[in-house]
Amino acid sequence: MGRRIHTKKLLVEGRQEQRVIPFLMEANGVHWPNDKNDAPVWIEEFEGIDNLLKAGVIEAELKASGVEMVGICVDANGDIQQRWEAIRVRCLASFPNLPKDWPGRSIVEVSPDGLKLGVWIMPDNKTSGMLESFLQFLAPSETEDILTLAKESCAAAKASGAKFKDVHLAKAEIYTWLAWQDEPGRQLHEAVSERILEPTSPQASEFVSWFRELFEV
Repeated sequence: MGRRIHTKKLLVEGRQEQRVIPFLMEANGVHWPNDKNDAPVWIEEFEGIDNLLKAGVIEAELKASGVEMVGICVDANGDIQQRWEAIRVRCLASFPNLPKDWPGRSIVEVSPDGLKLGVWIMPDNKTSGMLESFLQFLAPSETEDILTLAKESCAAAKASGAKFKDVHLAKAEIYTWLAWQDEPGRQLHEAVSERILEPTSPQASEFVSWFRELFEV
């Protein structure tokens, strides 16, 4: 049997995005079967941003036989414009009209050949952050004080010598918050699927709209 051709592909940094996004989309009305081969969109993870942005990787995905729609979802981390420039250079051969400056919103473009490209930079296309920053937006309003306390606790721990990197602060904060839920210590995708986080929160709507527009689901 030949390798299955996936016409709709989302390229992500790692397994957390690969696990979280299906539950997020299903909660917002996109049927997502347990068998990933039957998923409406194939989510490909690259074990880190460096592997995803390596020369030739995105270019090959855009030129793959049978592909019709490609999404790229990455963390902003430090500099959104720098992140966009690294993506843009990989896409210019297929999408020559991409803006030089990041527009501060998600992108959906169609190439002269009819290929669709979408780009989302976590958490919200405007601020520096990552998937875990986005998920903090989905914390129920009644837990706002607990999230604030989790952030204060992580800041205090860092000041006392905690070894997590500054760039991973949002990870430390969301996992601290999850440690104080019932049950403690759920994984990110479990928190979304079990509605510990609110996947239908208005704060998720822009990402959901981008995903649905790009992949026509």
